Formats: sequence, structure tokens, C-alpha cells
Amino acid sequence: MKRIWPVVILVIAAGLQGNLPDALSIMGAKPDLILVVLISYSLAADPIVGATLGFVAGLIHGSFVGLSLGSFMVTRTITGFLAGLANTRLFSENPFVPVLSAIWLTFVCEGLFLLGNPPLSLSLAIRKVIGECIANGIATLLVYYLMRHMEVSRKIRLANARL
Repeated sequence: MKRIWPVVILVIAAGLQGNLPDALSIMGAKPDLILVVLISYSLAADPIVGATLGFVAGLIHGSFVGLSLGSFMVTRTITGFLAGLANTRLFSENPFVPVLSAIWLTFVCEGLFLLGNPPLSLSLAIRKVIGECIANGIATLLVYYLMRHMEVSRKIRLANARL
């Protein structure tokens, strides 16, 4: 059951992704909630779990978009692996570490995606990638505090159950 929750949350994020209002866009790009959830979970896991979750996230994302399924799976798998690798090297209690990690991981993920699927206008694509990096950084900060609050609440419940 513990391993199914990230997949359920990825599916919920995919459902929310299509319903985000245009007011949430930054430089023409909305936050990629599937990528935010992937990065948030993978930062708290090891590289193998991150890569596996990235593969599932790419499968879900590609299925919802309907195009470039292989590109989504490869880029999200690499991103999940790098996020898990960053966990072993960088992760701390400082909330800016996950935010900065989300920004550079989004840049790497979308950069790899653009290599596999070259856009017609490179300048517009770069502007959207920069906007998505900023939006994902902000969204990761919110998700980080939510996950941290849930973890603290879980630990408090476990401590109270032992008393």
C-alpha cells in the first residue's frame, strides 16, 4: 500500500494538470504538477525508486497528453533518477534545497524533452521552459511543506500510539 500512494497522487496531479487556470501561468507556462510530484517524492527516495516513479510518471503523462509517450517516459525516468541521486547528496531540512532542485531538474527534464521533440520556435520554447522552471519551483515549495506537515503529523500519531 505504501508504494501505491505516489502513483495515485501522480494520477490526481495529471487530472489537476489539465484543469489549471491560465492565471497560474508564468511566462506562458503553467506548473507541471506531474513533474512537481515526481520531484517531490524522488527527493525523499533513492535513485532506483526515483527512476521507477519517473517511468510511471512518464507513462501517465504521455498517456494523458497522447503524444510523445517514449519521450515522456525517458525524460521523467532520468529526472526521477537524478532527483533520487540529489537526495543522497543535497537534501536537507532547508526548504530552498527542494525548490532549487525542482528548478534545475525541470530545466534538465524539459531540455531533454526538447532534444527529442524539437519545437518550431526555439526562443518561445526556451521562454516557456524558464517559466515552467519558476512555476515548478513555487509549486514544489507548497508540496514540500504539505509533505513535511503530513510526515510530522504521522510521527506525532505514532508517538501518541506508543503512549
